[in-house]
Amino acid sequence: MRRAGAAAALLLTLVGCRRAAPDAMKSTQVADLKRPASEWLREEPVRLLVDYVRIDTTVGKGEQAGAAFLQRFFDCAGIESEIVCPAPGRCNLLARIPGRTSEGSLLLLNHIDVADAFGEYWKDAKPFEGKIRLGYLYGRGTYDMKSLAIAQALAMREVRRLGIVPATDILFLAEADEETDQKWGARWLLAHRPEWFRGVRWVINEGGTTELILREARFWGIETVQGGYASAEFEAANAQALEAVAANAKISPSPPVVPLPEIVAGFEMLANHLPSPYTDPLRHLDRVRADPKELAILPDRYGSFLEPRLHWSDPYVHPESPGRTRRYVSVSVPPGIAPRPFLDPIVAEARRRGLTVLRTWDSGPTKASAYPSALTDLLERVTEAHFPGVPFGPVPGFGGYTTSIYFRDAGMEVYGYSPFPMNITDAARRHWNDERIYVRDYLDGVALFSDAVLEYATAGVR
Repeated sequence: MRRAGAAAALLLTLVGCRRAAPDAMKSTQVADLKRPASEWLREEPVRLLVDYVRIDTTVGKGEQAGAAFLQRFFDCAGIESEIVCPAPGRCNLLARIPGRTSEGSLLLLNHIDVADAFGEYWKDAKPFEGKIRLGYLYGRGTYDMKSLAIAQALAMREVRRLGIVPATDILFLAEADEETDQKWGARWLLAHRPEWFRGVRWVINEGGTTELILREARFWGIETVQGGYASAEFEAANAQALEAVAANAKISPSPPVVPLPEIVAGFEMLANHLPSPYTDPLRHLDRVRADPKELAILPDRYGSFLEPRLHWSDPYVHPESPGRTRRYVSVSVPPGIAPRPFLDPIVAEARRRGLTVLRTWDSGPTKASAYPSALTDLLERVTEAHFPGVPFGPVPGFGGYTTSIYFRDAGMEVYGYSPFPMNITDAARRHWNDERIYVRDYLDGVALFSDAVLEYATAGVR
């Protein structure tokens, strides 16, 4: 009890207002742009992220080396961990700090694997170089999602360093195969190692949306629900064959659905930060649902929570198939609706026209986590201490899916939360070329996430 009390008193100091005055912030930004890599590397979180990013954990390499890197970190921190590899090279790591009870435990979820990276298309750095330049750390996984994994691991170590026995167990899961087939990670573990998750009530994963304008955060979005998602990737001898399928692909019309309450709340918050013509429609979804013309104005990231939407990528040439052209189609649907029936006719038509179907994905119907909840209240409270006055609320996930859906299906409350503010242009690089994270934002995010986990460890949530 004395330990918990001392930690709680320390936490009140930790979560004090961290925002500097505008002139001081500008001076820091200028200094950060000029700061050499050697200075950034004096910070342990930066060194850890650089070392982790330098480990190639694309699907061809697997996660084993990444899991071993994380296990060495936990070994040094005195935190027990276990590695399980359901297939050669496809490895997961679980670490745990035992609490006063296992019931109501918190799981910190991240994935070791990263999206493919083709170095010939990168201009600012090599994908696994870990280069620091003009205040940014470049590399595949710098944002998605090795940065959050390091923040989670450091938060676990801080709990152990302070000698805190947390209110409940705190678990850390670095999973395999999130970016591709989702076969050897969370889904496999929930089916084959359910004892790992016994007692888990809360999960924090990727998926949160934070956005910056001129280095100032404009909102802090927490993901409580994802739209249903299905996708297929096609290949053909030329772009014209792909265009013929895309030109004839249609989604059967269906009445717009009644949006979930957290979607209404999230759109209301977003409406305060978006330009016309989206501001008014997002505040009046009942009216929009009754007016097809107004519904059509909403882009897919919003409209797909009211009706099914279809999106085709631009044609592209993949390095693995020179001389041939690829394209993928995505179907996004409101929560609770199965996306696969909308995708299957397009796949069938592509096959009929002789296209190669390289792969398909399907989330199945999705469901929401409760909002607000005791855990989201905690995250909001700590975020407010670091970023006073920045709106905080639910922002639904669109255009893809994470393994949060499997934990929600298993009855856990799962929230996508990012402690790192990010501008829109950097967010677009996450699965693209020259992925990067602003080092100052990363360090601030590590501190924010550590405070949130310490708050949970000392006080718990009910």
